[in-house]
Amino acid sequence: MGNGVIIDGFPSMEEIKKANGWPTEKRFAKGPVAIAECVQEIPCNPCEGACPSHAICVGQPITNTPQVDREKCTGCGLCVAACSGLAIFVIDKTYSETEATVSFPFEYLPLPEPGDKVEALTRGGEYRCEGTIVRVMNPKRNDHTAVVTMAVPKEYIDDVRTMKRLNAPKEETVFEPVIPDGPIDDDVIVCRCEEITAGEIRKAVREYKGESVTEIKRRVRAGMGLCQGRTCGKLVTRIIQEETGKKPNEILPSTDRPPVRAVTFGELAGAKEGGCGDE
Repeated sequence: MGNGVIIDGFPSMEEIKKANGWPTEKRFAKGPVAIAECVQEIPCNPCEGACPSHAICVGQPITNTPQVDREKCTGCGLCVAACSGLAIFVIDKTYSETEATVSFPFEYLPLPEPGDKVEALTRGGEYRCEGTIVRVMNPKRNDHTAVVTMAVPKEYIDDVRTMKRLNAPKEETVFEPVIPDGPIDDDVIVCRCEEITAGEIRKAVREYKGESVTEIKRRVRAGMGLCQGRTCGKLVTRIIQEETGKKPNEILPSTDRPPVRAVTFGELAGAKEGGCGDE
């Protein structure tokens, strides 16, 4: 039993089953099926719109965890590349008598080739067994997120979720910190919740002398959305740093106040509204 995503950095099986459910063995026997392993309540729903069979539901509020209708799911895999959190997989336990396949998102280069023997890894990045690449799908619509299908012995299929990078540095290699190539372009959206661009944040710094995350928040609403700055806070700090020359520890962050996400009056009253299947 794992400690969970907050402590380990990846979800435990208990968290996955509680948040997203799990297919029955009867459903596995029918063929490939999508499994969502998105256990945190974050404002995200591209998987819902990507499914041509309407088998995935997030509903309202947008912070609901995705629910997969196993009977509608065809295992097509379009949701795998669409998931922003890389947290959806397709499992096929009918691949052969001894092997099952897992289709997973993969954003490292070089990509593997069908027939390659690779190291199959668990959710936590631990080696579990040798895997064989069955196919690699990377059409333009995937926007550089390849979907790799890998065969592994059936006894490991519930644990294996990815493969080790090809040409990865040796474990003893010390990684250098990533240094930004330059300033973020003005038209890049920094706060996705409120659709605030880097240019708007720079204007708030230059014209209104905003030198803290809270001051920027008050001027242009960056950080006032559903995620409450958890996504954009560091980028806003970086822009302030670039514009003022201050060090990151000299820039005051925004003040966190409960609730950390938008709450409806129905939720406060204890009513269950807006879920999947609600009229």
